[in-house]
Amino acid sequence: MEDKIHILNQIKDFNFGAFNCRLWVIKKNSKGGQNSYRALNADVEGLSQDFKTTLKRFFTGEEHVVEPINGLSPYSALTTELDEDRALVHGLEDTDFASIITKIRDGADSDAVTDIQSFHNAWALVIEFFHDQDRLYAFSKVKGGWNLRKSSSAKNWVFQQGHFKKVEADKIFTFRNAIDFVAYGNDVFIRNKANYELGLNIREGLEAKRDELVLALEENGIIASVDDLKVAIGTNKTLLRRLVAAEETRYFEDEQFIEDMKVVIDEHGFELDLDDDGKFVIDQNNIDLFLKLINDKRFLSLIKKQMVDADAVEIVSNADEVPEM
Repeated sequence: MEDKIHILNQIKDFNFGAFNCRLWVIKKNSKGGQNSYRALNADVEGLSQDFKTTLKRFFTGEEHVVEPINGLSPYSALTTELDEDRALVHGLEDTDFASIITKIRDGADSDAVTDIQSFHNAWALVIEFFHDQDRLYAFSKVKGGWNLRKSSSAKNWVFQQGHFKKVEADKIFTFRNAIDFVAYGNDVFIRNKANYELGLNIREGLEAKRDELVLALEENGIIASVDDLKVAIGTNKTLLRRLVAAEETRYFEDEQFIEDMKVVIDEHGFELDLDDDGKFVIDQNNIDLFLKLINDKRFLSLIKKQMVDADAVEIVSNADEVPEM
């Protein structure tokens, strides 16, 4: 992670005012489980300074508004909410963002869109910042999409000089003035995990990983039935996250860990049966327990002596440093 911190500090030292900006309106189409993207170049007037301020705020913070990024954690499926002064970092090629940036680069010399209807159902905005050899791509999810064909009974008024005035809002677009994540080089820096996952179809990636890991569990003699495990997990995002987390720890490859897990299950009377070959029989009633145990996420609290589950943990000492209770 030290190399990522070094890159982060380089970015924070940029002269953000020197960057040029280009706005891209991203449209997404999903068909047959596959996503395709269009990147529409849009001219801007009077917005560049706002964009650069927002980018600088993303990295260096702003007093009483947002903390600067002072630390990084690797992105993982089970990462919980971030501390205010931390960001996640993920590989660009692990996401759809790589293909979106390719679309932007392919269209860099194209004319800007002038037909307002082209922006109907816009899905996200990407602001491209460039100066010398440096390029950053900032992603901001469009909340609800831009629906240019929707009529509404709600009207906009502004109060000026002692009375209300009607504001014509037919061509007003909403920008959240916030960046969810930024790509620089081969890294993506993330401050809004929810929008990162929503924007880049993390569920589909989890489902692909599910199929790989289910086979790995079978190959290691852990589970009795591949199909039963797939059915039990389905497309439940929480269960998918827990399964994918097993790829990071890979405890299932440790025979002693699995034997210890079976002993714990027997000692505590957990309802997780084995077949005649010593493989776990998984169904919808025990899948949650199985995934927590295979990731070593069930604990006994030191003070209350209660059994607790925790998806996200931070190791504070090694086992041989913990006194016996």
